[in-house]
Amino acid sequence: MFRSRWIFPLLLLSTIPALSQRDPVLKQIDLPHSYYFREMYLPQLTTGPSAAAWMPDSSTLVYAMAGSLWRQKAGTTRAEQLTAGSGYDYQPDVSPDGNWVIYDSYDKDAVELWALDLRDRRHINLQTAGM
Repeated sequence: MFRSRWIFPLLLLSTIPALSQRDPVLKQIDLPHSYYFREMYLPQLTTGPSAAAWMPDSSTLVYAMAGSLWRQKAGTTRAEQLTAGSGYDYQPDVSPDGNWVIYDSYDKDAVELWALDLRDRRHINLQTAGM
């Protein structure tokens, strides 16, 4: 009887060192694990359009879908793919003159800011453009 009364408290005390080795939450956010990074920083792959931006003509949309950017005139079923490649392109924004689309692209291990010149289809990485 005496032994069984001390087993539970001893087991409870043995778990204290394991609890003290856990990293605090703020440190985990500072260096996020893959789940946190994937869910909080990266867009989720969509099967439908998301993050739409209107062109200046107010009748054409640029939107992200399935990792690429698309342009489509409202009321039509035909869409034109603007970006393709190994990265995941999302969050487009159209310049006031309608000549440029600025967007984010996630490829491998970084999110980069890109610009697409709609006049000649030239893609410019804005992180490396000034170097």
